[in-house]
Amino acid sequence: MRAFFSLVLIVTCLGCIPKVPRQRLAERAKVSVAYIVDPGYAGQPFTPPDALKKAITAELDDHNLEVVEVPLEAISAQRLTDSRFDALKKVSGEAPFVLLVEQRVHFFSQLDGRYRWEVATTLTAARADGARASDPFEIPVILLFDHEKEREAIAAAASDISNRVGVLMDGVMAGASPVPKAAAARPSGIYFVMVDRFANGDRSNDGAASVEDPQGFHGGDLKGLIEHLDWIQSLGFDTVWLSPIFKMRTEKWHGFGAFHGYWTWDLAALEPRFGGELLLAQLRSELDRRNMKLMLDLVLNHVGPDAPLLTSKPGWFHKRGGVTDWNDATQLVMNDVHGLPDFATEQDEVFAYLLGAARRWLPGRST
Repeated sequence: MRAFFSLVLIVTCLGCIPKVPRQRLAERAKVSVAYIVDPGYAGQPFTPPDALKKAITAELDDHNLEVVEVPLEAISAQRLTDSRFDALKKVSGEAPFVLLVEQRVHFFSQLDGRYRWEVATTLTAARADGARASDPFEIPVILLFDHEKEREAIAAAASDISNRVGVLMDGVMAGASPVPKAAAARPSGIYFVMVDRFANGDRSNDGAASVEDPQGFHGGDLKGLIEHLDWIQSLGFDTVWLSPIFKMRTEKWHGFGAFHGYWTWDLAALEPRFGGELLLAQLRSELDRRNMKLMLDLVLNHVGPDAPLLTSKPGWFHKRGGVTDWNDATQLVMNDVHGLPDFATEQDEVFAYLLGAARRWLPGRST
């Protein structure tokens, strides 16, 4: 949902494949390649634009590999990577190498007349007689026109995708196997805390909390979180991401609870149920002492129902009604999602307000 502060994660498994020099076969060999783009919301899978196919073909040709494209129909009935890859191998004949290119593209945001898309791609390759290697990743691209959609986004990312195909094939052709998991360093991670649901350290700020009500507040707060930092760290996490802790609507809306914090009213103040600024400063200090990091979740897309800003700053909102077409990029950016008033973030005054709110909570910037 757009309610969450945007996190763009680039995930890759290339680090699992030993670094090897650029590979080129002494004698030309075939590689069976299958492409599939999964639809975002509805529809049928389709193949990517020729721009991507040409870029990948050129990359493989530089490895002295001849591409034999497998028709989409050979894998489109499958939904999982393993099943698709097995189906690809069955129709690959004598080709000594196989490559599966899976993609999903989604619209991300619009800002200053530019359209940002995310091209998620999973590359899976192997020798016909060897173990497979995979590389899942996301590439953000910027498009300039409203009529440009999934195919144009893939074409814009074609060069980056083909480069990663080359690196993946280098490892496969050299016979490099993925490093056993036991040999890899244990990664750090981010622990997400739904503050109201995590731990109640101070019952004096509970308000009308009731653990019997699934839509009500349960009493969790920052003090309860502080008391559990050692436990979170013991699990291997070095970052704590909090659900929104800012002044929010606390009453139910159409029967749905507000405990999650994404119906914010005032980004410049903390929600009393969770604790004050001194407690937040203590949390920051305790995390620093443990060499841990803190992520605050600011809702920059909308405000909660009946927020005071709707009255004091009515011109700050789009007021276009709800989304009626989830494939319409403009509606996804400018219309209300589930009835939540949508900020007109393209306005300088609104942007300044949101930027100031974000800076307000940076270390050393509190007032």
